[in-house]
Amino acid sequence: MEGSLSTDQLQLAAAPAPLDLSETEPSRKRSLPPTTEGPPKRSKKGKKSKGSSKAVIPELNPSDYVRVVKVTNKDDLLHEGPVLLSKSDKASQMLLSDNRMSVTSSKGYRMARATHGAFQGTWYFEVKITKLGKSGHVRLGWSTRKGDLQAPVGYDQHSFAYRDLEGVKVHQANREAYAEPFTEGDIIGCLLHMPEGGRAFEKEKSDIVTWKGELYFVDEPTADPAKLEGSLVAFTKNGQTQGIAYRDINEGTYSPAASIYTLPEQKDGATVTFNFGPDFEYPLPELEGCPPARPVAELSGPPDDIAFPAPAGADTEPGLEGIKQSTVAI
Repeated sequence: MEGSLSTDQLQLAAAPAPLDLSETEPSRKRSLPPTTEGPPKRSKKGKKSKGSSKAVIPELNPSDYVRVVKVTNKDDLLHEGPVLLSKSDKASQMLLSDNRMSVTSSKGYRMARATHGAFQGTWYFEVKITKLGKSGHVRLGWSTRKGDLQAPVGYDQHSFAYRDLEGVKVHQANREAYAEPFTEGDIIGCLLHMPEGGRAFEKEKSDIVTWKGELYFVDEPTADPAKLEGSLVAFTKNGQTQGIAYRDINEGTYSPAASIYTLPEQKDGATVTFNFGPDFEYPLPELEGCPPARPVAELSGPPDDIAFPAPAGADTEPGLEGIKQSTVAI
């Protein structure tokens, strides 16, 4: 991230090594070692005077500094439990149902994403168009965390969408003819295939440091994602494959995503309902040359779970002890 830092960003005066949460040694917790100005002086009567013990920060070159971003939500650190719609990775105007499987909006095109995503494998989920009303429209698909939440799916290079109106596909705000339009009551299936070899481009536990008792992500510049040969995005409508929408998309971690639009006078908004599996309304689609798809629900649990115990004495938020993270749920 370039430019001036936001209020949630700091520059550490030293570049601490990333905290490996798999370690159990308290010494793995890094901080700047204080250096004192010597022992307290004694007065003539032999009593200790009020000496000073100040932390002295050594002079460092600009290259020794590291930019960090504070971890403000556990969802930023890990995704555990079932796949749901994220409470933090969505536009604030979008309202989630109590079970976090449905989303409603009446504030124009905004985006909501799921808690989990994948950068490799073949994955599938369904969305039912629960309610559109007189002015409602929907875009469904896949998005990385870099996708703009205050814009629809397909608005930028970080997301891919299938749009109800005219059945067009959308990427980087470019609408192209694709498939059948869909409407209220229809069930749309969304498939993502990412061959092995792609990079996640998401923060991991190895990117975490502690400073003044708080957790921070190390915000280091990364290379731009490259095209992942063999990757693809496809959609279905009521169980009928609509064909491959996009091929050889950029590598990265993609999450299920939806955006909803209504005119201001439609106060009750429009609603869509996600189904991450494993029980779908229609059979999993089969695409020639593509491995069998797995339900997105499987991103949350076995067989890919690995335990990452918190280090003894580490400054962690309540509930982070003995955490688990899926190898594909970033």
